[in-house]
Amino acid sequence: MRFPFLLRKQEQAWRERKSRFQQVMDLAHDVAKIDPVGLQTLVRLVAAPLQAKTITSAAHAMPHGASWADSFSCLFFQDGLPVTPDGQRAYEISSRRSDQRFRLRLGIDPVLATPWHRDRLANALATIGFGKRQGPWSEDGNHLVSLLLPIGVGIVFGGNHSMAAGIANGEGFVTSTDVQDLTPLYSHVRYDGLDFLRNHDGAQLSQPEDEEPGMLFEIGRLMVERGVAAGVEYVDPEAAAAPSMSGGDGYYKVLINGQDAGVALTSSGAAMALRQAGLQEGSVEWGEVLHGASPFVRSNYQGHEERIELRWSIRRRVVDDLKSVHGVMSWVAADDD
Repeated sequence: MRFPFLLRKQEQAWRERKSRFQQVMDLAHDVAKIDPVGLQTLVRLVAAPLQAKTITSAAHAMPHGASWADSFSCLFFQDGLPVTPDGQRAYEISSRRSDQRFRLRLGIDPVLATPWHRDRLANALATIGFGKRQGPWSEDGNHLVSLLLPIGVGIVFGGNHSMAAGIANGEGFVTSTDVQDLTPLYSHVRYDGLDFLRNHDGAQLSQPEDEEPGMLFEIGRLMVERGVAAGVEYVDPEAAAAPSMSGGDGYYKVLINGQDAGVALTSSGAAMALRQAGLQEGSVEWGEVLHGASPFVRSNYQGHEERIELRWSIRRRVVDDLKSVHGVMSWVAADDD
């Protein structure tokens, strides 16, 4: 038998959790009214505590006691549960695809790594990064990330310890291994601030321990309704000459009506600008603009049209020891910064 005061305490906690969820969704609608693209930034804001929780769980827990967030089921609800009246399961509706690639910026874009072994985490933090024994973080075949659309959150299921170092250092890029689109689930599942529920009968699918996955799920619903894509960079598989991130941080020089604007635009910023201009992500026109072969037009704050061109450049790395300079980086152009 549960004591009345414990029941009241639990009910109060549930009310507070639902209130926090409602506050976040009210903010999401306010952002969408101003500019729906801002929902991409809200995703980063809401995902930040969850990312911090997963990346530090091995540090806070006993060995092998980390909190896992390496799959859909860990975050939301068991993907083998039926979600439609005819018994279709979540994984059948929201399947993983490997024919699309996205590039995520570690330390900026939401990437959920779960370093589970304290010794491995200690080694990664001590040796990976600019100025450390293994050098700056770099992507390799051990790094496996599944990207959740439309929210643009990466779930790490390979290379968790080195990825955690990259995230902590805010250093490097990782390309998604596959993509899981949540969009088809929105017709069948909802989150009410406490539970994931089936729409057709109201049955509970789960009550997740963490609040952020449910918030992100419902922000994703709003992104779909407002036509907002994930705030991560699409990688064109057909573009053999696609800009490379090797050797330094890549960016785009911005030319306005043929004149250098004197600013550097990130890859995700360029993608956002193209979406706002109405270009279809992954289209021929999209690729031409990103590769400097074609301009696009925008209206400035005075309402005048401006011709915008993007020029890919690589920012030179700054080192404090000549021993770090091992040879000529041929991919860095003479006029790169």
